[in-house]
Amino acid sequence: MPNADPSPLNLRYQATIGQTARECRVSGRMVTIKVGVQGRIILGPQGGPGQVHVPIRYALVRDGVPPKTLWTRLYRFEVEFPAGPPNVPFTYIAEDMMVPIPPGGEIDNYTIYVGFDPVAAAEEDKLKEKPQPKPRQKPKPKPVAQRS
Repeated sequence: MPNADPSPLNLRYQATIGQTARECRVSGRMVTIKVGVQGRIILGPQGGPGQVHVPIRYALVRDGVPPKTLWTRLYRFEVEFPAGPPNVPFTYIAEDMMVPIPPGGEIDNYTIYVGFDPVAAAEEDKLKEKPQPKPRQKPKPKPVAQRS
């Protein structure tokens, strides 16, 4: 039922994030932040064995007026759903968040957000599906008449 209105009866699966963890490392003038999530995917009435594509967005934001996004990235991974169990755990760790060391006590205003982002994943898929325009070919040079 791809075009049906969302309802509990046509749900394929539901994903939840249960726990998050972070680890920060200072190297020179940069901070590298490793952020992990642990969650679970639960089959719905229309779900079955196979792969479930999970789009998760990580973002580092400096709180304030207005808030400022310092770093963000969409990660996509697959979780294999075998026949039998009604739910499967997953873990994903992003290790490439890197930002300059903030001045003074500003680090207290930094917040890391983690959440599902199916809208951005769908937009990326649409961009990949669009045929790319063919590059224009340069006109061939006209032969120059030679004089003898």
